[in-house]
Amino acid sequence: MPVDLSGTWDGVFAYPDVPDAGPVTPFLAEITEQGGRISGTIIEPNEFRPATAHASLEGVHAGTSVDFLKTYHMAGEEYDEPVAYAGQVSDDGNVITGHWMMSDWSGPFEMVRQEGTQAIKQAQTAITIE
Repeated sequence: MPVDLSGTWDGVFAYPDVPDAGPVTPFLAEITEQGGRISGTIIEPNEFRPATAHASLEGVHAGTSVDFLKTYHMAGEEYDEPVAYAGQVSDDGNVITGHWMMSDWSGPFEMVRQEGTQAIKQAQTAITIE
């Protein structure tokens, strides 16, 4: 049975090791998967002002590969450019690791499924099928 990525994910991304790069940044993602298409929301600290940055994500999941585009909404001009993510899903479906890319910047990221969200999704699917 293919792994469904729907659920809540704790993540972190890092910038390249160059001057003026940002700090390692935590984020929270809510993902819904349907037919290999993923969508959802991401919140993370705004690196340029005392606020939370909000973004949407849209992408695809096939086998162990996951690719999505993160698009910020009203987070400030520093966040105007969408960020592409490409990752691999662990065998148990609870960890995604990979790299993010934008313009001349890229860096690693990791996402870990919050406990219980996969079990809840499986229970909901079982109830729907029965």
